[in-house]
Amino acid sequence: MVPGRVPAGEVLLRGLKLTRRWGGLVAVNEVSLDLERGSVHAVIGTNGAGKSTLINLLSGEFPPSSGQVELLGQDISAWSQPRRARAGLGRSYQRNTIYPSFSVLENCRLSAQSRFQQP
Repeated sequence: MVPGRVPAGEVLLRGLKLTRRWGGLVAVNEVSLDLERGSVHAVIGTNGAGKSTLINLLSGEFPPSSGQVELLGQDISAWSQPRRARAGLGRSYQRNTIYPSFSVLENCRLSAQSRFQQP
């Protein structure tokens, strides 16, 4: 295996019993999932079901109230978003006009380059 590369089918990102509460509101309740290299994944549900909150927990925008996030088997639950991005974990938002003059490839490459930037 090449260092830094994960074979198809191996878990890249894992959420273990992720929960997020705001006071008495439970937005995500003990959700566990494995995201594997070479697979397509989707999170679906109605408005208010916790889809965005789950993505925010995985990406580090919100800390979990309980549970854990692992990247390549390492617990990254306490890592900041910039640290996660440098380790290769990023997310996109529902905006497709951030750099409208760039191609899809150029937009993706720009996002990926943040992994190699030093703080």
